[in-house]
Amino acid sequence: MKFAVLTTNPASFTYVATCLSAHDVTCVRFDDAVAFVRSGHTDAFALLMIDAQQFSKAARLLFSGRERNANMPWPTLVFGHFAEGHEIRGAFDAGVDDVISGHFTAEELCARIRRILRGARKSTQDALDTQVVVGPYRLCRLTRTVTLHDVPVRLTAREFATAWLLFSSSGSFLSRQQIASAVWGTDASVAERSIEQHIYKLRKKLGFGPDTGVELKTVYSRGYQLAVEPAGGQSRSVDPKTMLAA
Repeated sequence: MKFAVLTTNPASFTYVATCLSAHDVTCVRFDDAVAFVRSGHTDAFALLMIDAQQFSKAARLLFSGRERNANMPWPTLVFGHFAEGHEIRGAFDAGVDDVISGHFTAEELCARIRRILRGARKSTQDALDTQVVVGPYRLCRLTRTVTLHDVPVRLTAREFATAWLLFSSSGSFLSRQQIASAVWGTDASVAERSIEQHIYKLRKKLGFGPDTGVELKTVYSRGYQLAVEPAGGQSRSVDPKTMLAA
């Protein structure tokens, strides 16, 4: 695991690195925020640690950089002695994950870092749970949006709910009853015509086929399967012997 440490004080860097030396952590020192941002385009850091003495100077560049570079979401800890007490509040207002002010022990530093990294992992997993990417398609459940080759596709709320169910279960057979229960909250016999209409509209709007490598197949008139064609190969069909009962 690699941490970035932004400080001009060699003694501060050595102390932080020593505190973390028993935990398989490699610390990389940066004297200024510009150098760190440049390095962030090629190096992956699990945590950014900023010396409190440099926070005010570096904050605008670092946190505007964070907004511009969504692929570089650095969990951030500010450590050390602040020149003024109000700067601690300013650090939290800027969006840092934690502040450890004044002198600290190795045990306290490690405890704070563990808490930050647990939160970062949870945030990452929450984001993954709200997004599905299949071939050139990307669905976001929070915003109820779909893009195809990064171009937005407009779907109604129920069309999106149907698409989300299919894409989040890509490769699996979904019976009409499963779709009816999940999207319409009713029996398949009641929603059958609506299901067919929505499937028709999804096929038309999302352009399934060879060009996308994704097919929406009707399986034995009992349900549907979103089949993804492997690179350089043919899509795998559902084996009727293993197909779920409707």
